[in-house]
Order: sequence, then C-alpha cells, then structure tokens
Amino acid sequence: MSSDPKPVDAEQYTEDYFLERVGGAEFFRLYGPDVMKPALAYAFKEAGLRKGMTALDVGCGRGELLFHLKKEGVEAIGADVAPAALSIAARTAKAPVVRCDAKKLPFADGSFDRIFFLGVLDHLHDWELEKTFSEFARVLKPEGVVLADTCTNTDYYKNLTFEARRSWARRLGLKEPMAPRSEEDENLHVNEHNGRRLREFFEKIGWRGEITPKPNEKYLLRELYGDHLPDRFPMKRPSAWKSLYHGCVFRGPWKKHLARAWFCRLSPKGGNSVS
Repeated sequence: MSSDPKPVDAEQYTEDYFLERVGGAEFFRLYGPDVMKPALAYAFKEAGLRKGMTALDVGCGRGELLFHLKKEGVEAIGADVAPAALSIAARTAKAPVVRCDAKKLPFADGSFDRIFFLGVLDHLHDWELEKTFSEFARVLKPEGVVLADTCTNTDYYKNLTFEARRSWARRLGLKEPMAPRSEEDENLHVNEHNGRRLREFFEKIGWRGEITPKPNEKYLLRELYGDHLPDRFPMKRPSAWKSLYHGCVFRGPWKKHLARAWFCRLSPKGGNSVS
C-alpha cells in the first residue's frame, strides 16, 4: 500500500474558486482576458515566444494565458484537472482545452516548444511533481522549455520575514500584516516552497535552468505594462522612495528571503545546472 500523500481532490477547484478567489480574479472581473495578471504577464514576457510555436498551459485556470498565446500566433492547448477551469477557459480563450492529470499527459512525444506551469507547483506533492516533470520531459521538443512559478515563497510568508514583520508591528502598535494563507489556501497549497527546496528538487530529478526570486509585483508594473496602466488597474505603482528602498534592499543573498514568489525557467537536459 502506497504511503504517498493523496492528491488534492479536483472537485475543490470550483467555478466560484476560479472566478472569485484564485489569484488574478480581480483582473479578470475588470478586464476579462484582455489584461493578464502580473504573474502571467511576467511568464509570457520571459517565454521567448515566436509565431508558429506550440505551447501547453498545464493548470490553465480561467484561460487568460491561452487567450494571449493565441493572439501571439502560438498554437496553444490548455490542460487542467478541474472541469470548472476548462469550462471557463474554453469560453475565455476559444482555444482547445483538455481535461487530464499532469502526471499522464495525452500528447505525443516532442509536441511542445513551451510548457507553462504557473501557480501549480504548490498544489502537487513531490511524488506528483516527479511524475509530472517526467511527462514534461517526454512531450517537450528537444530545445523546449518549461516556465513555472510558485504561489508563494515560504521564507517570506511563513518561516522568516512574516513573523518578523508581525512582531515589529505589534511592538510599534502598527497594523499587523494579514495572515499569509487562508484556510482554503492551506488545504489546496499542499507543497509550498522556498528557493532552497526548489533547487534541491530540480537537482534531484535532473532538470536544469534558472530559479529566480520575484519581488512584490507592484515593482514590476512598468516592466510588464509600460508607462500607462489600464483604467481602474487594481494595483498602484510604488512611490519613488519605496522604489529606491526596494532597489537597495532587493539585492544580495537576502533577496531570497524577501522574494514574494519564485520563477523557474527549466529544461530536462543540457545547459547549466540549476542556479
């Protein structure tokens, strides 16, 4: 009898979850798929896409990324284990979607130039991720790349800086930071990461590439959206002094603790070791 922890039940990912609570819901309510949330926009920018490429979006959610891949001239397919996600994504992107388990993908060997795996790492146990990345290695083209990110960085939200920020807020009589994860988050995010755990995991399974700490996304707005934000944009640009402060502190070895999340650009063979 297997001692592996059970996967999260797909039925927990309801239509209400995708439309009201999952990351970026506020963007989707305001703009539909036209304006991507920062995490998707960042991955889209980093993917090095070209017209005519093939892409697979695993955990496609509401389908915003599929919508933009299609606009870019990329032949894209969405995959998700949750029926509610596929229903929304099909309407949103008007692109092919498939219900499947990431651990057993229904695609031929060497099918894709890019695989997007955004906001999903934290939802799968390590044994599931090992099987998933084995499948990714199979369906990627020889020069293919996986773009993945975490929902959180446990160093920032839980282990180190969150507790420090809460302690200082209490001492100074300031408003305490919000609890990092809701009860629902804790139930669904069964395998949260920091940089060290990510590097150890990908070294173990033989994947190569870059694992990059990401700051608060408000510091990336100009990079992702240009000088003019869409009307009613749900995030505010930081003040000049906050930008200067951030530019000074988000450097050196401690930025791995200050990062809000991690971004991974990975390949199953060749290239440099995970860095």
